[in-house]
Amino acid sequence: MNRQDRAVTPVVSTILMVAIVVILAVIVSVSFFDITDNINEPAPVVGQTSGEFEPGPQRVRITHIAGESIPAEELEVVIRATGPDINSEARLVNLPAEGSDIDIVNIEGDTGLIDKGFGERGPSDPNQVIIEDYPTDDNTWDPSETIQFGINVGGADFRGSNPDADELTVLIVHTPSEAVIVRKTFTP
Repeated sequence: MNRQDRAVTPVVSTILMVAIVVILAVIVSVSFFDITDNINEPAPVVGQTSGEFEPGPQRVRITHIAGESIPAEELEVVIRATGPDINSEARLVNLPAEGSDIDIVNIEGDTGLIDKGFGERGPSDPNQVIIEDYPTDDNTWDPSETIQFGINVGGADFRGSNPDADELTVLIVHTPSEAVIVRKTFTP
């Protein structure tokens, strides 16, 4: 056997050893850092929204103008009221609200911040989370549909010349992707 033929074996074995070490390193790092569980589905695209806050009745409306339809059970609404006399936060969860009316099971955090009933608005202007276009009632937030809720005066009062709150921030969160898809800040 020739000396030149014997040198091939150490080179091939070195390449194989390096390849095995690299493959094992990738497998161990994926399992150790648990990379595969952190991959979230992408957030839906909400191309445009409009927001309105009426300080008199303390009513918030956010209308989905353009973008993808989003199932209501994939949404949470975070409400933050801040000011010289208040710093309060609540979340609307477990959507769609039963019968579209907000109840205590739909509120986490400061339960006194969000108005839970018809209140002063009456049956012609319900405190619904998602206002559906009749006859559609598919529990999705589609373009042209509105998320609506009221702020309880006892939780944060934006009315009058001496309000205890001066800024209201509303975030709409897509829960599967944990992404904020809408952010509106109102300063009445």
